[in-house]
This record gives sequence, C-alpha cells and structure tokens, in this order.
Amino acid sequence: MSENSSRGILALPLELHLCIIQELHAPDVLNLGQTCNAIRSSVNQRRVWEAALRATCRLNQLFEPSYYPLEDLDLPELQRAALEPWRRSASFALGSRSDSPSRDEGSVASRNVLRKKIKLESDSVDEFVEVYIVPGGRYVLGITGKCICLWDLGQIGKLPWDAMQERLKPTSIMRVTQGRNIWSMSAPKAVDITSFRFATSENETDLRVYEVGPLPDVGSIREIAKLEGISRDLSLNDFWLQGNSLVCDFDGGMVVWDFVESRYIAIKSRGGEVSKITTNGNLIIAWAGPNIGVWTMPPLKPLETSSSEFRELLSEDFTNGIDFDTIQQDEHRLGPGETYLPSAWYSFPPDALEYVVLHPNYNKKTIEWERVLLDVTAGEGSHIRCSQTLFTMDLKHGPQDDEPHRILCGSFATVVAQDSFPPRVGILHSVGDDARSNGANRVQYAFKDLGALYLGDFSYCPPTGRVAFIPYQYTPTSNYCITIMSLAY
Repeated sequence: MSENSSRGILALPLELHLCIIQELHAPDVLNLGQTCNAIRSSVNQRRVWEAALRATCRLNQLFEPSYYPLEDLDLPELQRAALEPWRRSASFALGSRSDSPSRDEGSVASRNVLRKKIKLESDSVDEFVEVYIVPGGRYVLGITGKCICLWDLGQIGKLPWDAMQERLKPTSIMRVTQGRNIWSMSAPKAVDITSFRFATSENETDLRVYEVGPLPDVGSIREIAKLEGISRDLSLNDFWLQGNSLVCDFDGGMVVWDFVESRYIAIKSRGGEVSKITTNGNLIIAWAGPNIGVWTMPPLKPLETSSSEFRELLSEDFTNGIDFDTIQQDEHRLGPGETYLPSAWYSFPPDALEYVVLHPNYNKKTIEWERVLLDVTAGEGSHIRCSQTLFTMDLKHGPQDDEPHRILCGSFATVVAQDSFPPRVGILHSVGDDARSNGANRVQYAFKDLGALYLGDFSYCPPTGRVAFIPYQYTPTSNYCITIMSLAY
C-alpha cells in the first residue's frame, strides 16, 4: 500500500480539503482544526472562515451585510463572528439557572450586561414609539409619529463594544408629509442578501412599504409602494410582509396585497374570535384559544385604480371567506394559553411553522412553556403537531401580559419587570436545542439584567446579544432617544 493511500484524507490536495471544510458549520470547522497540524493548516485558511460566517448568517437568518466588508475582518475576527451564536448560546445555557434578577448591582446577573450604553438620537421633536434591530445587530429602525430613522452601528465583529461612540445620529431619516402620522411599523423582512423592507400604517387609513439597501453601500430609506384609504372603515389589528406581499389582519377579514405585481385578495371572516392569525406561503393559520385552523388562500387578482374594492370585506358574500367556527377542538392540547408567533423576519419551510404557547399556573407560581412545530403538509383544514418542547419556569421570571415581547426562530425573548421601584428589567430568552431535534426538552432559559428602569418597546438579537429599547422614565427627554446595550457571554 502506498504512503499516500495510507494517509487517507490527508493525501487530498488543498483545494479538495477546502471544498469539504467549507460545507461544515463553524463549530465543526473549529473542532476539525484541533485534530492535527496538517488539517489545522487547511482550516486556518481565510476563505474557510468567510464561508463559515456566511453559513452562520444563513443558519441563524442574520442579515449578512451586518459583517460587511468581510475583507476588513482579519482571521481571528472572522472566527469570532462565525462562532459567536454557538458560544453565546452555550454560555447562557450553562449559567441560565443562576442568572436571576437581583436588586444588587454587584450581583452576577447585573454583570451579564456590558454597561456602556449607546444613545441613538434624531432631531425629531416626537417621542420614539417602536424600535427594531435587524437580525445581525448592526442596523436599527425606530419610528416616531413623524419620521422613520435608520442607524448603522458599524461592522459587527470589528469594532469592540467599549470603543463605540456613545451617541449616534441616524444614517437615514424618512419624514412623513405635513398632516400625516405614523401609527405603527411592521418587523423588517429580508428581500435578498443585501436589502430589507418594512411597512408602516399612517393616519390609520394608509399603508406604505419601504426598502433599504443594497447595504452597506446604500443606507437610505425609500418608499416603494403605497395603498391609501384601505382601512377607513376597518380596524387594523396587525400587518406583516411575506415575500412581495403585505398581509393585513382586520376586524372582519384579511387583505393580501402584492405591491410588486399590483394584485390583491380580500378575504371576509366570520365566526368565533381568534387570538392569533398568520400566513405561511398560501396558507392562512389561525388560533382560537388552544385550537388551530388552516385554510388555503384564494388566488390574487388584479388591483383596480380605486381602493374601494376592498369594501368587499364588508359584504355578506362568504364565497372566498373563512369561518372560524370550523376550527376543530384539539383534545390533545394543554389548557388555554397565550400564543406567541415568530418575528416576520424569520422564514419557515412552506410545510411548517414554529411557535410558542405559555400556560401560567398561578397556584404553583409557574409558567409552562410549550414550543410547537406545526406541520401543515396535509393542506387545507388539517395540521399535525409533530414536535413540541415543554419547559417550566418560575412565574416571577415569566413574561408579563403588559410587557413587550419578541419571538425569534428557536428563541423566545421577553421583558421581565420585577416588583420594585423603579422596576428591574431584563431580557428572558430560551436557549438550547431546536424544537425539531432529538432531546429538545433540554431547552432552558437565561435572564439578562438591564437594570432599574421603565421600558417601552424593545428589540433583541440573541445571536449577537444586542438589545435596543426605548426607556420610559419620568424625565423630559427620556424617550426621545433609543438605548443600545450588549449582553455579555
């Protein structure tokens, strides 16, 4: 037997080594590099870790331009960035049981946050009402009643947190015309690898869609579509982006508007009240208490010049409607609970949807945390709850009904307000295995203490540990800026 054949994989040319290694996830690349000197030399190639970082972005659905330009990151910086989500999750899981809120500033929990705060400012005279961190932690969106602001915090992985500026002005500002007001904003949604979109509701009647990118080169906010007068006679509950469409949930029905091809469908609803509603592909999924209904969305049709066609939502023709009374009782479900859906940023396969249900037990002072993967491959009217995780935590660490929360793919994040004055506030999120994997019941929770403050809206990016929130304190200018912190790990 020749010497080369006995060496196995080591006998392969460098190019083949790199082709194989670039298919691995970042932790596997790191472990492979610790096997021998010959493999280590292949692993320590720059192109390997650039590929690992891109894979990290795909797996965690992070916005890749958060790390651009990659050529500005040296090899150790590339490695740290590619490994950060795994290292962060692992360290949180190990310390999750002890990371509980405390009034003591010197406690372990209070040291879980890098204390330097960065203020995101604008020249608006209005208070900020909503904030979103684009997953990846670099770009932040904030709205007041009169403007939308975009901040670029700088290249992730390059600039140390303690070296960042303490105050940042917006990269771009989009101001509404006189007489108009912004009521709410949808979660951002990736368009492609370098751009994202979001939508706003203005004057309670109009919907507008904006796009940002290609980033990091073009950081301006630009309007790409608008629909006026749609909700004049309706009450808008929620709206979110899905592909090239804006989906709107109204009292009495839904509107799906393809703003690229100028098509729409208005779907009347009737029957019992639903607690949550969402879409996945061409399916409509609704929750009525613990029960779930699935319907197929009718085909979209051309949108005429006048938006008066949307009044068909108010008609008595239920041909294309959905009847919530047809939702069947699920005898295998736990008792009633509050359903939390994922952020619209995260994409799911067309046959599945992951969500969280919280079941409080006030007698035992606990909350049972149920993570579910809903399989909708069976089509209209049917579904299979193919995977679930149950986890119990103390009620005192559980989310409060009147506190903001966010759901992310594989992670539940919420604000926990402790009973003190002023209240101590922190981020609670799940860590551990994905709900689809074996042993998913090992999921735990971690608490990260933000300190004593009043908190309005917030946004959190678990893979990078960055938190953006609007502090509501009794000072004249407390909520005229957004605060950014970074969670240590």
